[in-house]
Amino acid sequence: MLQRYLWKLLPKSQRAFLLGRLSVVDRQVVNKAMSANVRFPAPFRQHGCVFIHVPKCAGSSLCSALFDGWTPGHLPLYWYEQQFPQQFASSFKFAVVRDPLERAYSAYAFLRGNELSRRDQAAQRLVSHYRDFDDFVGRWLHPENIHKQLHFAPQTDFLVDSMGRLNMDFIGYQEHLQRDYQLLSEHLGVSRSLPHLNESRQRHQKPARDFCSVRTRRLVRRAYQRDYEMLGYE
Repeated sequence: MLQRYLWKLLPKSQRAFLLGRLSVVDRQVVNKAMSANVRFPAPFRQHGCVFIHVPKCAGSSLCSALFDGWTPGHLPLYWYEQQFPQQFASSFKFAVVRDPLERAYSAYAFLRGNELSRRDQAAQRLVSHYRDFDDFVGRWLHPENIHKQLHFAPQTDFLVDSMGRLNMDFIGYQEHLQRDYQLLSEHLGVSRSLPHLNESRQRHQKPARDFCSVRTRRLVRRAYQRDYEMLGYE
């Protein structure tokens, strides 16, 4: 309570400056911690779980099926570990991940082709400055930039605990989503079918690796090196 009060005492420009020095994932945590709504989510308590919603990894579809449409936001694993240690220790911790190249292209296509809320308009303006996906990767998707924008933040930034360990009980793969959803729904005792939500309207029908340049694939590999290594996409 005192922390929130002191934070609010800072001028808005000062708060914005301090937040701007953090990665986008850490900014999510600070904003949540300074809000008045800091409690372990009821849907997680009901199912004995913690779901880490990595952007552009079928999270909206999973939340629709598993939690009747409720979404936790894009908070990292370490947030739950540090804020709710008892619940964290006893919860089934899971997430779904995706090939980093396909995820980056999906985020790019989603931002280019969908009508989005004000929250995502800055990201839409960002991608609109580039001719196509190859141009976007070549000129912006670099290791020093990806921590600035939520849609392109590394997946492992969401999935590691406070010691930097990949501390999940189950990691599903979007490439095998129906199979992994079946395992999750059985474990959590949910019988709903999995919908397909938040699809990118302008998405190319082929996998990104089939139409982007070799240079693009190499640059994405460089930007998301830890994702490739820790999530098994080598």
